[in-house]
Amino acid sequence: MSPEVKQTQQPVEQQPVEQQRKPKADGLLPVLLELAGSFGGYYLLRALGVDVFWSLTVPAILVLAIAAVVTIRRGRVDLIGLLVLLEIVLTISISLVTQNARVAASREPLYILVGGLFCLFTLFYRTPFSHVSSSSIATFGDPKRERAFRLAWQEVPRYRMWQRLLTAVFGLIMVVSAIIRLGILYSSPDSQVAHAVNVSNVISLVMIGALVGVSGILIQPPRKIIENLVEHM
Repeated sequence: MSPEVKQTQQPVEQQPVEQQRKPKADGLLPVLLELAGSFGGYYLLRALGVDVFWSLTVPAILVLAIAAVVTIRRGRVDLIGLLVLLEIVLTISISLVTQNARVAASREPLYILVGGLFCLFTLFYRTPFSHVSSSSIATFGDPKRERAFRLAWQEVPRYRMWQRLLTAVFGLIMVVSAIIRLGILYSSPDSQVAHAVNVSNVISLVMIGALVGVSGILIQPPRKIIENLVEHM
């Protein structure tokens, strides 16, 4: 048994039931809807001959409607979900007022930028984003795993280091890719906005691939710590 486990096993059973409840990553659903709906909807409408502005705006309106229905049915909204909803409402409103395809195309990069800054901000908060999301998703409803995640954060410095590193890398990838996409969109002439959107979307796919790759590598050390704690409980 590792020293980390020996030092921390006993306090696990002393935790009250209320403290074992972890916040759920409900905001991930609007995030996925935003990415999938915007990307797929844009190219579907373009294939049907719709112009660039409405091909960008219509999917955003549909995503907003779906996200709002999901939020109402759930009866509550977490911080991530609230940020998504506010971002969609704000950017759709600006797009409709300006009727500018470039502004409409900026919606997703701006959202990614805000998301990346949010990840970086959580590094200075009580717990970083990667720990909150992984402890919400990877517990699989198992109370033992919930205790392991709580215990790892409270008592294992290596676990905290890896989660902070993961959150920092996630945030930096998102911020850098968003800035590059915005630069491409606003440096292209008006006649090349459609091409700029295509290039921006390619960068978005590269960003997603980078996030998946980084996650697959950096998540291994904290996952081993969690599995070790669960095994010795």
